[in-house]
Amino acid sequence: MKVLDVLEMAKGRKKGQRRMDLFRRENLETWILTFPPGDVQRMHNHPSDRTYYVLTGRGIMKGLNETHELSAGQLISIPAHEYYEGSNPYDEPMILLGNSHKATPEDVAKAGGQRNEIDEKTGKRIIYQHGGGQDQGVLAD
Repeated sequence: MKVLDVLEMAKGRKKGQRRMDLFRRENLETWILTFPPGDVQRMHNHPSDRTYYVLTGRGIMKGLNETHELSAGQLISIPAHEYYEGSNPYDEPMILLGNSHKATPEDVAKAGGQRNEIDEKTGKRIIYQHGGGQDQGVLAD
């Protein structure tokens, strides 16, 4: 067993670092996401289900056809392949505890990669083989 003080760990994140991995097991990943005031995560999806529990702060989670206000103590579930965007228009940081199962090869094949984003300029899908960040994406559709 391993016990972590998640809120204490969040204080140690590097400037600009949104995700901090906590556990990476064979079939389960757990991490924290920190959204400073004004932060917006681009519209994207993943080939596996995600859940996010709001530890502190408030924020907004948008889907293609819905918007949800989030606050501490709430839990949101996002199905595999569903596009979403997290943001924090408020004055205090929002910290989320996230987890996901490892995507099956079939789910990754269906998605075309590990993560898809929507290009703001063209509206086309960008496929990432190993997630977002510094990885090179390929325009699709």
